[in-house]
Amino acid sequence: MTSPDWKAAYDKVRPTYEVYEKKLKELIETVLAHAEIDIVQVEGRVKTLDSFAEKIDRKAGKYADPLNDMTDLVGLRIIAYYLEDVEKIVGLLRSQFTVLEEHSANKQDALAADQFGYTSIHLVIRMGDNRCALPEWSQYAGITVELQVRTTLQHAWAAVHHKLSYKRAEEAPTSLQRKLFRLSALFEMADEQFSAIRTATSELSDEYSDNVKQGNLDIEIDADSLDAYLYNSPKVALIRGIAGEDVSSQIRAGDSLRSELIQLAVHLGAKTIEEFDRLLPGDGETIRSVLTASGRSYQSVYAALAVLCVALHPIEEEFYTSLYAKSSWPIVMEIKAKLGEQERPGSPDRLSR
Repeated sequence: MTSPDWKAAYDKVRPTYEVYEKKLKELIETVLAHAEIDIVQVEGRVKTLDSFAEKIDRKAGKYADPLNDMTDLVGLRIIAYYLEDVEKIVGLLRSQFTVLEEHSANKQDALAADQFGYTSIHLVIRMGDNRCALPEWSQYAGITVELQVRTTLQHAWAAVHHKLSYKRAEEAPTSLQRKLFRLSALFEMADEQFSAIRTATSELSDEYSDNVKQGNLDIEIDADSLDAYLYNSPKVALIRGIAGEDVSSQIRAGDSLRSELIQLAVHLGAKTIEEFDRLLPGDGETIRSVLTASGRSYQSVYAALAVLCVALHPIEEEFYTSLYAKSSWPIVMEIKAKLGEQERPGSPDRLSR
C-alpha cells in the first residue's frame, strides 16, 4: 500500500480513535480524582491525516502496517503540579493499563549530557485485559496510546524548547550554550524546590494543628494556621454546631473566603490566632443570638466567623464593602441593631491596633 492508501485507510478508522481519545481522557481524569491526585489538566489529541501521511513518508520503510505499528496515533498528556505526583501518576497508570515497555521511557534518563532539556515520562499503553472484556471498551482493545506525564515546569520548558532550533549543545552558538544550560537547570531546580516547599507546608500545618490541640494559640495568623484553628478549635466546633454547616468541605473549598477572613481579623487587630480567638465569643448564648439575628442560614464557617466579628466589634462600612458584597452591609447593620449597642456587656473587647 502507498502512503495515500494508508491515509485513506486511516481516514475510515480515525472517528473511532477520536471517540476513544475522549473516553480515555475521561477515564484517566476519573482514576486520578479517585486517587485524590490533583493535576493541572489532561490534554488529548488524535494524529491528523496529514501528519499520519507525513510520518510514513519521513520514515519510509519503517512501518509495514502503519495503523498498527505507529504507537502515537492517540496521545494524552497529563500535567501535574509536583515531581512526586508524576511518579504517583505513572504508578497508577501502570496499574490500570498494559504498558509496552519497549516503547516507553523516562526521557530525562535518555537525555545526553550535551543535550538541553527538561523532559517527561512517556508510556505507551494498551487497554488492559479486564477492561477490554467490557462491552464499552472492547472495540479499543488493539489501539496503542502514548501517554506523557510531566510537571507544569516541564511543560513550560517543552513549550519554549519546541520553538528553539537547537537540540544539542554543539548546535547552538557558543554564546548561547551557557544560557540554555543554566535555564534548563533552573527549571529542574524550581521543580525540586516546589516539592520541598510542599513538604515544608505539610509539616508546618501538622505543627500548627498540634499547637491548637494543645491550646497554644500564640502563632502567627496565616492561611495554614487559620485552617488548623478551624479544624481543631473547640470554640469553632461550638460555633459550627450552632451555625449548622460542614466545616471540612467549606475549609477545602474556601480559599477566597479564608483570605477575606484573615484580612478582617488583621483589620480588627489580630496578628495571631490567639488574638483572633479573643475576637470570638465563647458562650453559646452570645453565638446563637448573633447568628440568628439576621434570620439567615450560613453556608460556610467563614461566613459565620465573619458575622461574629463584624457584629461584636466596630467595623467601617468602607472596609467591610472592600471585602464583602455591598448589599450585605444592611444585614450587618440589622444584626447590630438587634443586638443593641456595638459594645455589649459580656462581648469580647476589640483588640487595640
